[in-house]
Amino acid sequence: MILKEIINLLENIEGSLDDAYYSLPEYNANEDGRSYIDGARDELYNLKDSIEKALLYEDAVTLDEAMNTPVVNPL
Repeated sequence: MILKEIINLLENIEGSLDDAYYSLPEYNANEDGRSYIDGARDELYNLKDSIEKALLYEDAVTLDEAMNTPVVNPL
């Protein structure tokens, strides 16, 4: 599987997680579920970002290097 196919699969997962997050009612009983979904979304965004960087710089940076480079969150 090439990196572009992996990114496409990650985008599908991203859409499913976004749908799950926004369709879960905002009740106090659902706070843990929303938190877990939001955490998974964050990890997915970081993974997708690392793979996209690897695609952009595949000659200069290996996938292993991109995956082991910390992602700086500007927030």
